[in-house]
Amino acid sequence: MNNLFKRKARHNTYCAFCKSPRRVPRKRNIGVINIIASALTAAVISIVLWEGFDPRGFVVFVIALAFAETFLQLRWRLSIVCRACGFDPALYVKQPHLAAAKVKEHLERRRRDPAALMGKRLNLPTITPERAEQLKALPADGKGRGQLVSRSI
Repeated sequence: MNNLFKRKARHNTYCAFCKSPRRVPRKRNIGVINIIASALTAAVISIVLWEGFDPRGFVVFVIALAFAETFLQLRWRLSIVCRACGFDPALYVKQPHLAAAKVKEHLERRRRDPAALMGKRLNLPTITPERAEQLKALPADGKGRGQLVSRSI
C-alpha cells in the first residue's frame, strides 16, 4: 500500500545512440488527476465570472483539458531528445535520415564548443571498416535496411 503513493514522475533510461543516462517523464497523456483539475478550474472560473455554474463553464473545461494535454505532450516530446548527442527517437522512427542529420549537426556544434572539451566524453557507436563496406553495398532506396542486423543476442 505504501508503494502505491510513491510512484515516480520520471524514470531512468539511457540514450539509444550514445548510451548516456537520462531521466524521462513517465506521463505522456492526461490522466484522471488532470481531468479533475480541469473540472475544478472550470468550476471556479464559472463561479467567479458568471456567479454560478453556467454552460459556458463546459467550454472552459474543454479548453483546460486541451491545454493540459498539449503541455504534457510537449514536455514529453522535448524531454526524449538526448541533450548529450541530440538523438531524437521519435523522429528516428518516422524519418531516420533527418534524425541522423540532427545528430551530426549537434555533434558538430559540440565539437566547436570549447566548454564541451571539459565535459563528459560521449560513448558514440563506431563502425568497423568491414561494416562500412557492407553499408555502402546496400541499395540507396533504403529497402535493404535491417539485413545486416546481428543474429547473436
